[in-house]
Amino acid sequence: MGHRKIIPIGGIKLRELKKKHFYTIAFTALVLIASCSTHKNRFINREYHVMTTKFNVLYNGGLAFDQGLVEINEKYVDNYWEVLPIEPLEIKEEFLEGPVLRKIGNNEKKSNKNAANANQSPFDLAEEKAVKAVQKHSMRIGDVERNRKIDDAYLLLGKARYYSQRFVPALEAFTYVIKNYPEADLINETIVWRAKTNIRLLNEDVAISALQGVLSKSELADEIREDAHTTLAMAYLQLEDISLTISHLVKAVAFSKDAQKKARHLLILGQLYRKEKNIELSQQAFQKLIKFRKAPYKYRLHAEIEKAKNFQVGDNAIVLREKLEKLIKNRDNRPYLDALYYQLAILEGKEGNREDEIENYRKSIHVKNAKDFQKGLAYEGLGNLFFEEADYFNAGAHFDSVLQVSGELNTKRIRRLKRKREGLETVLVLEAVLKRNDSLWNIIVMDKADKQFYFESYINSLKEKEAVALEEAKFQEKLKKYQNSGMASASASQNNNLNKDKGKWYFYNTQTLGFGGQEFTKVWGTRKLEDNWRWSDKETIQIGKTDKEIVVEKEVKPDGVIPEKYKVAYYLKQLPSTQKEIDSIAVLRSTTYYQLGLIYKEQFKKLQLAAEKLERLLVLFPENKLVLATSYHLYKIYKELKDPKAAHYKSVILDTYPESVFAQMILNTGDREATNNIGFSSEQKYKEIYFLYKAGVYEQVLSEISEALRTFEGAAIIPKMELLKAYAMAKTEGKEAFKKALDYIVLNYANTVEGKKAKELVTNLK
Repeated sequence: MGHRKIIPIGGIKLRELKKKHFYTIAFTALVLIASCSTHKNRFINREYHVMTTKFNVLYNGGLAFDQGLVEINEKYVDNYWEVLPIEPLEIKEEFLEGPVLRKIGNNEKKSNKNAANANQSPFDLAEEKAVKAVQKHSMRIGDVERNRKIDDAYLLLGKARYYSQRFVPALEAFTYVIKNYPEADLINETIVWRAKTNIRLLNEDVAISALQGVLSKSELADEIREDAHTTLAMAYLQLEDISLTISHLVKAVAFSKDAQKKARHLLILGQLYRKEKNIELSQQAFQKLIKFRKAPYKYRLHAEIEKAKNFQVGDNAIVLREKLEKLIKNRDNRPYLDALYYQLAILEGKEGNREDEIENYRKSIHVKNAKDFQKGLAYEGLGNLFFEEADYFNAGAHFDSVLQVSGELNTKRIRRLKRKREGLETVLVLEAVLKRNDSLWNIIVMDKADKQFYFESYINSLKEKEAVALEEAKFQEKLKKYQNSGMASASASQNNNLNKDKGKWYFYNTQTLGFGGQEFTKVWGTRKLEDNWRWSDKETIQIGKTDKEIVVEKEVKPDGVIPEKYKVAYYLKQLPSTQKEIDSIAVLRSTTYYQLGLIYKEQFKKLQLAAEKLERLLVLFPENKLVLATSYHLYKIYKELKDPKAAHYKSVILDTYPESVFAQMILNTGDREATNNIGFSSEQKYKEIYFLYKAGVYEQVLSEISEALRTFEGAAIIPKMELLKAYAMAKTEGKEAFKKALDYIVLNYANTVEGKKAKELVTNLK
């Protein structure tokens, strides 16, 4: 038999199978290559690019976009003390209008890849994917887009740009879809997004018109209808039309299937109803939210707090207090304790429980994880409480704390608080000056004998204080020596023994009595039983001498001279002696009383305090130049208080100063020419406005100057008023407004003192 070659079973079939696979793969590759073309309108080409766009590029872009939305919602912090924005998006001051994508050369592509990815936001990535979809998979053939997913790419592009706050490029993307894909399934959604972008660009009328067109369509998905009503509410809220905002938010809630959006809209509705003074509907909206179990817990908890904000005097405070205390005890509410304690403090304040109010404000501040904004509100609440009680030192300290925790926050509330704090600082300084000058004046008007007695009493008081301070210092020094001697441990041991005899009087226990004697000797040394035994310091005490005399002798110089501070003559020679010095103190006192009166009246609205200061000025200085202006302000104060004293000050002005500008303001004659002929009226008015400027009420200054410029048109005082106006504008409107006002003065009053000063200031600004 010859040897035959054995062929493995299936060997031929295996080779044939491999050959068939090769042909299949080759055929598939050829088909794919053929379908990759974006210039051939064939079924296989269209479906290939549709699938690639949808399941590759747009899928990844959509994931990045969703991640960006999650990050926005997690980072956004709502301020529940204002009406919440309908869309939780913090708009930055500077929009990034430049393109996110840039062409990268082949040489730098790899080296820059990691750095680009590190700085790329999810919205940048979503935009990049949308651009890639358009660039690689668009099939625009014969002015018709054959890839039905390209409009999705443009929509994603616009939404990504919107959340990157590049609103103009976003608008371009949405407009392109509407113009080129009018029959697309997502055309209504795109119109809504373009309207939302127009609202961000302050084109509310364009947005409202477009949204009304969408809502007029008979067949519209509930989701699109909800988005349209929500966007209309955004537009009307931006236009401050609360009624229409409420109307569209109610409709948005009715169509909403998103629990988070619905909960947010209900909370905003409650806040808006309260703004419209409709407390009943406000409570209903909050209660509906509380019962909405699918709502995020933070919204339901804040609805409880919002209901508490609606509390009015006469409501059942007991029930509300119990509710808030129950919420505070709930461990799930730990992240919200700062807001709950704050609301409880407000309730106690409305009920007149001052101590409980203060305690809860402090708990709101010091609770763990208290938010800075909430701490700022609690500090402000305490500051306002002390302010109302005229405790301006404590009020100022708490307002400082508000500014500290608020950081660089630049809001109307913070700016107003800063001005209030500046006014408080001015008040504290002026009150200190007034107290000092009043005390000084009281001494100046004393006769010689009274002055001698006053300073002798002061010197004796000074010696007593120094004696007490010296005694305390010596005691502390000895105590320190004792503590450093290593006896502390022995004392602890003895104290443990003493605890065993608890209940027995000290002097009946020989052991503790002996220990006490030893300790006394260690600290004080051997002492005689006599007065002033503490002053020996292991030296012989000076029998018969008082502590004050010992202090004096210790301060006596080697030559036996008594220090100047213990001599009456030392103080007498420091008193103002010339008439000029005495007059300057009188002027300072009167202007301080006047300035304080204006601050209390104009800035703090403390009319009674203002009246006290101004009336004190009239009593002390009845012939002062400020009497006319003071009388006018007292007339205004008492008129507002509806006090009969207003008639008295009105008659003083009209009878004593009938031709003054103040008399004409009371009579409201509007006789500008007559006022211009009164020499001192314009000067007096300028002084009045200047005191307002010093008081920090800059808006009032601008208002008064505008009126004065019309009243005293052509008077010599006008350049001075214009310069003061420029300073006030610097305080309220900033550097550019200040410079513009100075340029006006330089141009129109170049040859005046004020014009030259303005020119100097402009040069310094440059």
